[in-house]
Amino acid sequence: MRHATRSGVTLVELLVVLAVIGLLVGLLIPAVQSAREAARNMQCQSNMKQLGLAASHFESTQRRFPSGGWGYNWQGFSDVRSLAGQPGSWTFALLPHVEQTSLFRIGLYSSPPTQRDEQLRQRLSTSVPIYTCPSRRGGELIPFDPNCPSCSQPIGIVGSLNASPRVDYAVNAGDGVPNPAQLFAWPLYFGGPSDVAQADELTRTNRWPATPSDWTGISWLLRGVRMAELTDGSSSTILFGEKYMSQDAYQTGTDWGDNESLYSGFNNDNHRSTHPHWPLMQDKRETMSIGSFGSAHSGGANFVLADGSVHKISYTVDATIYRYLGNRRDGQTTEVPQ
Repeated sequence: MRHATRSGVTLVELLVVLAVIGLLVGLLIPAVQSAREAARNMQCQSNMKQLGLAASHFESTQRRFPSGGWGYNWQGFSDVRSLAGQPGSWTFALLPHVEQTSLFRIGLYSSPPTQRDEQLRQRLSTSVPIYTCPSRRGGELIPFDPNCPSCSQPIGIVGSLNASPRVDYAVNAGDGVPNPAQLFAWPLYFGGPSDVAQADELTRTNRWPATPSDWTGISWLLRGVRMAELTDGSSSTILFGEKYMSQDAYQTGTDWGDNESLYSGFNNDNHRSTHPHWPLMQDKRETMSIGSFGSAHSGGANFVLADGSVHKISYTVDATIYRYLGNRRDGQTTEVPQ
C-alpha cells in the first residue's frame, strides 16, 4: 500500500524562523533609531545655522547683537521705544529675521489691555520650529510650573497663561565666576521694572543692576555687544548653543532653566555660561544645571559661533578651552576642538 506524504512545518522549524525574525528585528530597531536621531541632529544643526544667520543679519542692521531684554517678567513689544531698548529677549528680537514678522508685530504695548492680552496669547500659543531641538521635543505648548506663579503672568497678560512654547537654545552670556549668592537664580534674580516709564527712569538715573564680571559673552541684561567687541575673533566666540535641561522636565516646565515663556526677558531660560561651575553636559534625569549648555544628543551639543560656523562640541571637551570659547575678550584665540 502506498502512503501519502504530509508537507508542512514542524514546531521546531517554526521556532527557528521566529528566532531569526526576532534577531533581525533586534538588529533593525537600533539602526532605525540611530538613523532617526542622526536626522534630528542634522535638523538641530540647521536650526543653529539659521539662528546664526539671523543674529548676523540683526547685527549688520542694528550694529549690535540682540540684547537679553529687561528681566524675566517682561516679554517683547515691537512698539516700545524706550531708552532701555527692547524688553523682550533675543528670541523676540530675532523674529523678523526668521520669517516670523507677523508674530513680532502683534500684541502692542500701547493697545487696549483686552486686545493686547488676546494678541499676546495668540503669539504665546504659536510654536516657532527654529527654536526647538527635535531630539528633545516637537514645539508643543509646555505647561507652567504651579510653583512659579509669576512665570505664567508676563507683563501684558491679563490673568495667567496655561502653557507656552519654550526655547531649546541659549545665547552665550560669558564665562566669568558667577556670584555665589545668585546661583539659585543665575544669571540675575531680577524681574525687571514695573512699566516702560520706570525703565526709562532707571536708565536716566543709571540704577539698573550692575553688569557682573561673568557676563563676558554676547548678550545679557539690556545689552548685546557689537561685532567689533569680539576682540578674540568671531571664530573663537560662541554665539548660541543648545541649553542643558533635566531630562524628566521636557514636558513639565519644572526645570528652573525652562520655566518662563518663549520671549521672556533676560533669564537662564535663554542665556547660558561656559564657566566650570556650569559644565557642558548631556541631559540627565532629576538633575538641574540652570547655567549650563547641553543637549539630548549623544556625544556632544551643537553650537554656532559668531562667524556663523556650526560645531558639535564633545561633553568631554577640555574645561579651559571650553571656557575660553565663552569669553569674547580674554586674549585667547581658541579653535573649536574637532
